[in-house]
Amino acid sequence: MYCPNCGTNDQADRNFCRSCGLRLDAIADVVALQSPSAENAALERRRKMIRRLGLGSLSIAGSIGMMTLIFTAALYKLVLLGPAVLFWSSGIALAFFLLLGTALYFYSRFFMRFDERVDRAADVDEMPSGLTTGKLLEDRPFEPAPSVTENSTDLLPIVEIRHRK
Repeated sequence: MYCPNCGTNDQADRNFCRSCGLRLDAIADVVALQSPSAENAALERRRKMIRRLGLGSLSIAGSIGMMTLIFTAALYKLVLLGPAVLFWSSGIALAFFLLLGTALYFYSRFFMRFDERVDRAADVDEMPSGLTTGKLLEDRPFEPAPSVTENSTDLLPIVEIRHRK
């Protein structure tokens, strides 16, 4: 355990910090109250797992319901209109979604215009051969700021110090 006052790494069984003297047993009790117990942590993990299983089973139930609805509609279409209508309608739906997917995939390439910043970013690969980009920025000479006490001793009165013998 680290002491919150001075940052010294103390053992958890100590009552006081060896460096600054802070009482550590009270802090350890407060920290223990804030962290969940092993039993509560296990219950929380179990609750999350049961919730995920519930969401998964609801998803499966929804998928089964949608498949049943689609199968029922296809069965009635097959009974009422015959197998040829079902085959041709699925072919038309396939062609429609292929065209829609292709149009949406290439939409940004043909119809969306990007601003010039994006175009300039594409030209970065074409650097002139005379420029080198591997060097560091220019190092400027360091000029230290004057200290507050730098010239303050000049204003002090000169006092002779006599040595006692």
